Amino acid sequence: MKAPESIPYSMFVKYSMQGNTKIEYSYRNDCSEETQELINNNFTEEIFVQSLEKIKKREQNYYGPTDTWMYEALEKYPVDGKHVAIFGSTHPWYEAMAISHGASKCTVIEYSKRKSFHEKIQYIQPHEVGETKYDVCFSISSFEHDGLGRYGDPLDPDGDLKAMENAKNIIRKDGLMFLSIPAGYDKVVFNLHRVYGEKRMPMLLSNWDQLDLFGGYHGMFTNDTNGVNGSPYQPVYVIKNT
Repeated sequence: MKAPESIPYSMFVKYSMQGNTKIEYSYRNDCSEETQELINNNFTEEIFVQSLEKIKKREQNYYGPTDTWMYEALEKYPVDGKHVAIFGSTHPWYEAMAISHGASKCTVIEYSKRKSFHEKIQYIQPHEVGETKYDVCFSISSFEHDGLGRYGDPLDPDGDLKAMENAKNIIRKDGLMFLSIPAGYDKVVFNLHRVYGEKRMPMLLSNWDQLDLFGGYHGMFTNDTNGVNGSPYQPVYVIKNT
């Protein structure tokens, strides 16, 4: 399978929010068989156990300081005994973080098929969600990809907003979401990710109660870079499904 390389002409105006969002291009084909095979190699008991050991030491993984902010958020808003849903996974790091912080069960909702390696973890595809209501959700660097086609998902300029609305339907009332997405100057880096600023961020968080923000700073929405060492700056929001 091949991910789309450019925005279709008929969708360009909507992706750019009627010209209010910057458009850049940086291509990845993460739905290819070769890439998915490499990703699937991460989902083993050995890598999960290694992740648990690193998390016990409060080490950082791929997203760097986002993990430190997640540790802080989980201390203040515990998930002990909760059924945690995780949106998207290319490495069992956040599965390990949920289990290590006392989650009773962890369900990962992922476009690609994954095999479980732990009795408390299950992997399902979006069409398999059903009527289950989850206590808590982790969405770490996930929703900013929805609708861009990078992972085999259908092109949709509002894919991220629809993903947030769908999350409300599967998280119980007053349930929490730990949300981390790239923050800075509003833009779409197609087909890589979106960056959320003063225009798009309020749209993403509408109909949720914002309880807390870890890693945020004054002026973060004026930053028009790709973050530190090319990795987007991604603070952690704690929001409630009201």
